[in-house]
Amino acid sequence: MIPLLVFLSLAGTALGLPNCDAEPLQLPLQDVQVLSDKKDSFMRGIPAQIGRPVQNIVLLPWAELNNTWIYDSEAYCDKTIIWNDNICRVRRGNLLKEEESTTYIKANNIGAAGGAPTETYWDGSELGLKSLASSGLGGTDNFQVNGTQVLTGFPFGIPRLSWDHGYTMLHPLGLGSNSTYLNALRDAGQLSSRIWSLFWGRMWVDEPVDGSLVLGGYDENKVIGQNYTAPLNFGDFKGSSGCWTGMKVTISDIKLNFRDGRDKSLFPPNTALSCCLVPQRQLLLEAPFSYLETFENITQTSPFDSPSYGLHWSAQLFDAKTAFDGDITFSLSSGLEIRVPNSQYMPPFVDIERNGSRIFKNETRELLINGVDNQPATLGRYFFTSAYLMVDHDAGTFTLWKANPSKTSKLVKVTDLKTSTQCTNNPAATEQPTEEAAAQPRASGAVIGGSVAGGVVGLALIVLAVFFFLRHKQRSNNVEDASRAESLGHSPGGYKSPVYAQAAKDNWQRGSYHVPQELPGSNPVPFEFEGSTQSVYEMGDGQRK
Repeated sequence: MIPLLVFLSLAGTALGLPNCDAEPLQLPLQDVQVLSDKKDSFMRGIPAQIGRPVQNIVLLPWAELNNTWIYDSEAYCDKTIIWNDNICRVRRGNLLKEEESTTYIKANNIGAAGGAPTETYWDGSELGLKSLASSGLGGTDNFQVNGTQVLTGFPFGIPRLSWDHGYTMLHPLGLGSNSTYLNALRDAGQLSSRIWSLFWGRMWVDEPVDGSLVLGGYDENKVIGQNYTAPLNFGDFKGSSGCWTGMKVTISDIKLNFRDGRDKSLFPPNTALSCCLVPQRQLLLEAPFSYLETFENITQTSPFDSPSYGLHWSAQLFDAKTAFDGDITFSLSSGLEIRVPNSQYMPPFVDIERNGSRIFKNETRELLINGVDNQPATLGRYFFTSAYLMVDHDAGTFTLWKANPSKTSKLVKVTDLKTSTQCTNNPAATEQPTEEAAAQPRASGAVIGGSVAGGVVGLALIVLAVFFFLRHKQRSNNVEDASRAESLGHSPGGYKSPVYAQAAKDNWQRGSYHVPQELPGSNPVPFEFEGSTQSVYEMGDGQRK
């Protein structure tokens, strides 16, 4: 019986059934040495390897991209601020040499390589994103992120236009609603859900704290207090309630926290600011120029030079001797307050020198706030030095907490409803979760399947049929459910179609999917639907979450 169960576990993974034993994966966000012969050629990101023999690269989590994009010798660095190849190579996180990999297979485009044929484009996203998939090359190769399982034949794109203006720089790891990376890990049995969580860490201080990207759950030691959960809503920033990343929040106030205990608001009375969460952006805040002007008036300071050309592109430059030394607090309409320390939004000027070294100018401070005109307001990566983000593509939601900058970790697995049901109904294939773990699961009406070669499927189906008949006749109902979900969300290539995102949104609005037990810090209230009483999360404005 034991060998049979081992085979069933492998066969279930091949069939796209969830791996009930899959634990969350934690990928570090840290300083990574890019050039092997230059010790201080650091960029902050996620270390990864590609090809055979392996080539080291550095990745940046990208919220809305479906595909992962790897730069090669045509790196499209902005020559007006990046003066030589060393700087370009470091800022991009090393460059792929396709010809040196024996496992690389070229494709005409990302769709032909097996990735998502389009990238989600809405008003506010990078202008070049609209043409990225159609103009770029594609390929497949071995792909491994920080020691996790090697994904063989992983599809990725190779840009063939300057699509991102160069200031986000590193190779983007696509974590969007149709993420080829998350789907590949799920199909390989590495994950039980398409969930990712992010904490950027703390930098530019005496005792820095590495950040992390957690897949399939979140880090309980990095969150504090009540959470705020809302639906992912993809759309144009203007004229809709959505964002290109799917994550829009309303800021009700921004206060400057002076060292003597005084607080001064940047907001005029009775105003609010709609803002998109964009974790890959290089600053803390992009907002209308009036907020930047108010900051200067309140602090009685002003920039001494044109905006930064360094790694914090477009930041405002201040003299370190007179720069504001207080913190800044963001109040969201949900009631959540996020206080960002001065060290995380007014760091020293930081750049990459001609020889590839990362350098600092301690006499200069960069205010990581930029004024924008007729552009969406954004909260970028430095917001997540003090806030913790979880994105649940299966449930179609995102969650925010206050971040706890702890160096310790306690990973919590978060599982969608389908996986929870299948694993609970199949005790022979997985251990029952502990009471603590059982309190964590999230619900979703989504199911992710996969496709495999006919011979493996046939053999697996025979064994599974016998096993199901003997052990659980009820599993046949689950298979029917999976087929119905597949008709909504799957396309033959194994990636999620845009129909899935709309279906998840519709289910959210109807309240027709089951909601599990609460996340830590939530305050559940009963809500009755479909003949049963489940827990839902109540937001401050009375909406369900």
